[in-house]
Amino acid sequence: MLSITITQQPTGAVVALGGDTLAHQLLERAGFKRHSDWHGLRHRLAAQMEPSLRDSTTAHAVDMLTTARYEVRFSPGLGERLHPLGDRIRDLSDAVRGAEGAVALGDHLRQLLDPEHGALVRVQEAVQAAAEQVKDLAPEAYELPDRLEGAADLLWSIAEDLKSVPAETASLDPARDVAVRASQVQNSGRGAGEPALPPIPPPAAGRGGCVR
Repeated sequence: MLSITITQQPTGAVVALGGDTLAHQLLERAGFKRHSDWHGLRHRLAAQMEPSLRDSTTAHAVDMLTTARYEVRFSPGLGERLHPLGDRIRDLSDAVRGAEGAVALGDHLRQLLDPEHGALVRVQEAVQAAAEQVKDLAPEAYELPDRLEGAADLLWSIAEDLKSVPAETASLDPARDVAVRASQVQNSGRGAGEPALPPIPPPAAGRGGCVR
């Protein structure tokens, strides 16, 4: 999957890097301007653009790019402002549904189920943090933090149970399975480490070409 990186510079300008011809066309259709110089090819929204218009133009470009199955990466803070967490989870669901092959599906599932950086463990951490915050705000309101802690424990258990799923899914690659089966067929009929038997020589021919 091709990726496009969109960053916001300290001046306020928004710059998009990467992608192919179609991605560049989508960026330009959204309103980005093409620039090519010694820095290389990039697409840009000027710092002088009104901030709300700049955000809406960037969001429109992101929508078109993700619809066209590009992976869009953001600089810190920009993605959260333009692309809320719920929308990103929805896009991940779309990517899972549209995955072509086991390896691609495993990569998408890793974003969701990775035990250190996946979305599921981050949700679990947020729910746990909410439970602790409620305890601090209202120590006597024990029922609500108990519910939150129970949910956090359940999410942790689910994350632990599913953490190996991305690797297991990626291993289902049909091309790999075909290669393994072909190797097994080739090696069947003889034990491990047993050399192949030499070919049987043809029978000797007698006078007149007859076989003795």
